[in-house]
Amino acid sequence: MLIFAFPLSALAGEGWYFKSGKGRPQCFGGEKWVTEKGALFMGAEGDKTVYLTFDAGYGNENVRSIAQTLMKTHTTAAFFILPAFADTDGELIKTLDEKGYFICNHSYSHKDMSLLSKAQLQKELTKAEEYVFEKTGVKMKKYFRPPEGTFSKEMLDNCNALGYKTVFWSFAYADWDNNNQKDESWAYERIMSSLHDGMVILLHPNSVTNAKILEKLITDIRAKGYKFGNLDELYASQYGVETSGYIRDNKEAGKCVALTFDDGPHPEYTPQILDILDEYGVKATFFVVGENAARYPEIVKRIIDSGHEIGNHTWSHKGMKGITREQAEKEITDTHVFLKETFNYCPVLFRPPGGGEYSLAREIAAENGYKYVLWAWRTDSKDWACPDAESISQTVLSTVSEGDIVLLHDYVGGKSSTPQALRQIIPQLLAQGYSLDTVSGLLSRGSTRSNLQGE
Repeated sequence: MLIFAFPLSALAGEGWYFKSGKGRPQCFGGEKWVTEKGALFMGAEGDKTVYLTFDAGYGNENVRSIAQTLMKTHTTAAFFILPAFADTDGELIKTLDEKGYFICNHSYSHKDMSLLSKAQLQKELTKAEEYVFEKTGVKMKKYFRPPEGTFSKEMLDNCNALGYKTVFWSFAYADWDNNNQKDESWAYERIMSSLHDGMVILLHPNSVTNAKILEKLITDIRAKGYKFGNLDELYASQYGVETSGYIRDNKEAGKCVALTFDDGPHPEYTPQILDILDEYGVKATFFVVGENAARYPEIVKRIIDSGHEIGNHTWSHKGMKGITREQAEKEITDTHVFLKETFNYCPVLFRPPGGGEYSLAREIAAENGYKYVLWAWRTDSKDWACPDAESISQTVLSTVSEGDIVLLHDYVGGKSSTPQALRQIIPQLLAQGYSLDTVSGLLSRGSTRSNLQGE
């Protein structure tokens, strides 16, 4: 049995470690209090998913090679970064964020965080967030990895209070020293021999060894029947699908997915999308913005008359973070009232602008009879940024899996390629044996409980 931990010197906190042997490793000696405090480190048994995470202190040619490999193979991953990485590779950070990779917090100073007060920890995390945003315009995800895996109960409590989830790992090896790199064959065998359900891999992207073996690792891990997931999916796996109350998929729906379109209707793009959906005889869900629905009621009527589903996407596309209860209620109810009075249509699905798990918005949505619908994060094509059709379709087709809710947009600020992308996405999904349904149709398949995260 191998015990692996990071080398720690004169640190007062706990040091994260795992014991690997046959099967799944034992993490932190099996202590239950780390899970009681919501730490993430390994998906559930039976979860045929690997979660790739990288601790990126700075950029070099190996980091860039690893990023290229991830994008080439359409493999999701999370990067826990330090401010210096934003100095050396700000454009790469922006590209990774645009492609859907998670940019996460590794602190500002890379010092021991375990004994900091809540205010001190908040300063570390906020300072890192602000620095990266100033340099790149990227907002970090609310996931934190403590430097060198050093932590304490108090630190985990403080992270939770500050809205962060703390992420450890179930596999790592000594890859961080550029002057002492492991043999490529040894590193590859070490990782593959440790493969297990819900595996959270910690790698350092500055490593030349990791850069050289990554593509083969990804190919061979997939050949073993595993897929790659993101940290939101890790949370759902480790703590069960009934933990948050936010709907992202229905894994009991079988080979079915739901296409969803946000922010419309749009006078040009929504009719084009409706024409394509009609051509293939498939149904979808449109999360409409009330103001746009009021501008183009004839398009809303066509959506309804064609048998598609309408969801509530607020009245003005106002973000749900940091607004008052009164403002949030008005955003939701104004759109509901308009749809009811104009079309005698009462939507039952709500999606917040920009996505996000906002407890106040969820509470208000539930009070008004709504299900709170997000999407399978890995399928986000970011078509709102107007990439080309090939990029949109490739993102969706390379990441979609059974029961997913797919996010697309029928209203964008520039020239949309989403209609053209649909002409690739829909026939290929149908050819692969998928059926396409509305979100409510998707949720009605299989168990009525497993599809709702928290209901």
